Amino acid sequence: MNKSTTGKITPINQTDWAKIAAMQDEDITYDVDNPMTTEADWDGAAMKVGDKVIGTVRGRGKQKKPTKIPTTLRLSPEVMAYFKATGEGWQTRVDAALREYIQANPTH
Repeated sequence: MNKSTTGKITPINQTDWAKIAAMQDEDITYDVDNPMTTEADWDGAAMKVGDKVIGTVRGRGKQKKPTKIPTTLRLSPEVMAYFKATGEGWQTRVDAALREYIQANPTH
């Protein structure tokens, strides 16, 4: 093969990016092989690098239960170890334990 005919080929970008940026969802042609996704389509989706899951999508709809208040709380190592050892959802179990304490020890 002649060396003058080989080498790196530089692709030419012929995309009209300004036109793409100006498009609205309704301007995009429906494709039966690639339909629009819904919020429900993404529930439980997993983001992966190779075979390793690096994140998941949890319910993106409206929250069903009242919103909790984010806070910083200092707990003893033993309390943290106990609840973390119970697995995923340990913060919810800490909240439940504190609620039980409040019910058993009313202030008034």
